[in-house]
Amino acid sequence: MKELSEKQSRYDIRIAGSGGQGIILAGIILAEAAILGGRFVAQSQNYGPEARGGVSIAQVVLSEVEIDYPWVFNLDLLLALTQKACDDNLADMKPEGVVIVDSDLVERVLWGRVARLPFLRIAREIGEERAINMAALGGLASFCPFISRRCLATAMAKRLPSAKVAANLLAFDEALKLAPKFKRTPKFSEAKEEFEI
Repeated sequence: MKELSEKQSRYDIRIAGSGGQGIILAGIILAEAAILGGRFVAQSQNYGPEARGGVSIAQVVLSEVEIDYPWVFNLDLLLALTQKACDDNLADMKPEGVVIVDSDLVERVLWGRVARLPFLRIAREIGEERAINMAALGGLASFCPFISRRCLATAMAKRLPSAKVAANLLAFDEALKLAPKFKRTPKFSEAKEEFEI
């Protein structure tokens, strides 16, 4: 597993979408997986008063050292599952940060380093639409080198109802398999450069 460098002692992640997409649960599972992997972790969340349709945000800070400030303020990675979530959070990105979006739910991303993955389609194809959040974690895991599949699968099994673990893990693995097609090492210089399947 790739280690965080001394220069970058923290890695800030925000997962954003709407109520009903399982954003908060995804953030909790991501944080617990990082703890299992031996990282220092800070996890926070914010959501609107509506049970469904309101804004929902989960934030996770990963570090090799103790975290002195737990709030995410300079994003290394944004995972957005709605157009509003994407638009509202781009201002917090680091210049070299990566944005991952659902290719069916987010039409435009005014950012240079973007990966579009069909999380909702993956969830629907396995017959568990609510697994969109675990599909999204599969996409995120490929771009965040500090979390292992093993730790994420363990955290999922702990947090999800036992009858739902297999389908959610399948959605996670499908996205995890697709995501490497979007990883690129060359410069992302074009503001509208995007990748989609």
